[in-house]
Amino acid sequence: MTEAKPLVSIILPCYNNAETLSRTVRSIQAQTQTDWELIAVDDGSRDDTHQVLLALAGGEPRMRVIHQENGGVSAARNAGILAARGEWLSFADADDHLLEHAFAHLLSMTDEDTDIVCGAYVMRYRDEGNREEKHACADGDLQVVLESLIRGDSALNSMCARLYRRSLILEKGILAPVGVKIGEDVLFNLDAFAAARAWRMSEETIYVYEFGGDSAMTRAKKDAYRKNMSMIDGIGRFIRREKMETALFRAHIDIYVRTLRADRGRLRAAMAMTYAMTERITAGVEFSKLCAKQKLYYIALRVLPASSVLLP
Repeated sequence: MTEAKPLVSIILPCYNNAETLSRTVRSIQAQTQTDWELIAVDDGSRDDTHQVLLALAGGEPRMRVIHQENGGVSAARNAGILAARGEWLSFADADDHLLEHAFAHLLSMTDEDTDIVCGAYVMRYRDEGNREEKHACADGDLQVVLESLIRGDSALNSMCARLYRRSLILEKGILAPVGVKIGEDVLFNLDAFAAARAWRMSEETIYVYEFGGDSAMTRAKKDAYRKNMSMIDGIGRFIRREKMETALFRAHIDIYVRTLRADRGRLRAAMAMTYAMTERITAGVEFSKLCAKQKLYYIALRVLPASSVLLP
């Protein structure tokens, strides 16, 4: 007799999360939608993560534990993708938690043609009295979605708080990019949305990211351009592969400018813009198809990269 496949496969990459992952697993077990499997991937943890996972799985038949040598979060997610059996894939981080209606809500929005369903999430700062910031996904056609992903101006960037149709991910060979330490979610989602037939967005909060406070966020922003370079290069490859150099020209400018400004400020960021950068941004762009304002941007960047200081 063939074993019934679960409706949702939740992939939980773990690395030194012994102190927090029990709460994450409990939030999954508390889901009102109970037809799921949990694939926890221990990515070579050096603490008690593996032992905690085995103890949790011992009392939960819907949970499986995979152990592998440390390869980073993308390698762990990819191991989970390949081991999954569900119709839908979902991702969670081992220091966050889901609200109990998360999967029921997302599944209520699916139909035969929808390949991705996205919910909203909250960023909670424990060191600031649990201050919360809510983030929802930009909604619209493919152009709107890809621009938002590249700019990073909505909740679209995350791989959490959503469902992906597993058959789409497997048929298109979409995997998280190994070796990209910051922005791997962006590159995965660019590929997923470019391949999807349709998607649906919800403003309902279903997921909570936990942060220790602004100090941690501030450290993450230091030297932002260097840390994000792999992601930026990946965005450029995606744009060229999809032949969207003209359509995504302004968004391509923005990822360079915003990343540089994140740790250098407006003026120093402009001075850091080089001809090599602007050549990458403008390569393949059909000048005649740009709107008037974008033509000005194109000319300005080609002649004087530092003119990016004038961009909003």
